[in-house]
Amino acid sequence: MSNRKLVWILALLAVALKPATGLADDDDQAPAEGRYFFDLLDHRSSFGKDFFIDSFLGPTLDSGTEIELDYLHGEKRGLHDDEVDTEVEWNPIGQLTIAGEFGWDSEHEQTPHAGLEGDNIDRGGEAGLEDVDIAVYHPIFQYVSKNGQVDYTAVVRVDVGIPTRGSPSSQDVLVTPFLGHMLRLGDHISLEAWTGPQITIAPHAANVLIYGACLGYVFPHKQFPVPMIDRLTPQIELDGQMPMSSAARESLFGVAGFDLGFRRVGEMQPHVALGYEFPIDQGARDQLRWGISLQIVFDF
Repeated sequence: MSNRKLVWILALLAVALKPATGLADDDDQAPAEGRYFFDLLDHRSSFGKDFFIDSFLGPTLDSGTEIELDYLHGEKRGLHDDEVDTEVEWNPIGQLTIAGEFGWDSEHEQTPHAGLEGDNIDRGGEAGLEDVDIAVYHPIFQYVSKNGQVDYTAVVRVDVGIPTRGSPSSQDVLVTPFLGHMLRLGDHISLEAWTGPQITIAPHAANVLIYGACLGYVFPHKQFPVPMIDRLTPQIELDGQMPMSSAARESLFGVAGFDLGFRRVGEMQPHVALGYEFPIDQGARDQLRWGISLQIVFDF
C-alpha cells in the first residue's frame, strides 16, 4: 500500500473520529436524561432524522424506511457497463435497520480488429442478476454537544452478498462488516466515513479493505428557494479498495454530485440524486474512465 493512500485513510478516520474523542469536553456533555440504550445513544442526535444523505457508492449508514432505485452507467475503453438496482430499507424497531438490495448488471464489450475489408469490431458481453445483498446496521455510540452544533454517531453495519445463478459480478459469498462514522457540524455540514474488510468465503479468496467518505453541505429551502424543493445538498465522495490477500491493484474513485430533497407528500419524501464518477488512481483507471449515477429515493 502506498504511503499517499495510507495518509488518505488515516486523515478520513481522524476527521470522523475526532468528535468522539476530542470534542467531548466536560462543559459540553449532553444531559443524562437525553441518553438511552445503556447510556450510549442520545435522543437529540440527527441520526435517523433525514439530515444525512445517501452515498452514491458506499454503504448507507442512516436509519430509516425507504425504497431506493439506482442506475449506474460506466465506461472504459471498449466496455460499457449498466447497472440497475433496487434497495429496500426497513426500520422495524428503535434504531435498527434491515436492508435488502438486488439488481441487474449488463456489460457490453467492443473489441476492434483488422479484417479482410478493413477494421471490424467484435461485440460481446454478458448480463444477469447481481448478488443479493442483505444488511443489518445499528448505532453503537452517539455524542451531541450541549449547544447541538456537534453531532456524532458511530454505526456498525454487516453486509452479506449472496450470489445468484448466472451473476456476472461474483460467484462467491461476500461478508463485509463496516464501522461507520457520521458527523454533523452546525446546520449545514455532514460528513460520513466508513471502513471494513470484504471477506470472500471461497478457496483462495481475494479479500479487500473497503473505505470511503462523503462530504455534504445542506442548503435549506430558504437559501435555495425553488418550488417543491425542500433542500439541495451538493456532495463529494471518495471510495477505495485495498487488496488484503492478493496482488491486485489498489483503486480509488471519486464522485461529485448533488441530492435534491423534495417537499413531503403525506408521509413520503422523494429524493433525486445525480453524480459523476471518475477514477483517481491507476487502479481505478483500469476499471473505469467515467460514470454517471442516478438515485431515486422514496423516504417514509
